[in-house]
Amino acid sequence: MSTLTANKKLESLIRELEFKDVNELVKDSLVTEILYRISNYSDEIEVFEKKYGKVLKEFQKEYESNKEDFEKYDDLMAWEFTEQGREYWKQKLKDIKSVL
Repeated sequence: MSTLTANKKLESLIRELEFKDVNELVKDSLVTEILYRISNYSDEIEVFEKKYGKVLKEFQKEYESNKEDFEKYDDLMAWEFTEQGREYWKQKLKDIKSVL
């Protein structure tokens, strides 16, 4: 991994904000952004769970055992995407924490 450098004014501000260096600032910013994305996906998942009163796996089984419903299909696709997005960012969070 390469080391980032900053000019004197930026370095001074970084220390004033109580970061060790620009690398720590970048890592902190990345973690914050990833947590924000995980939170957004979690909020979306909660909307689906409240709407249908169940978790995704239960909803998938119910959907597959009933006749086709386009609204439920759209929700199923969006819900699956949301779950995958949250899991993706959770893995990225683990990845970045391993290098902190």
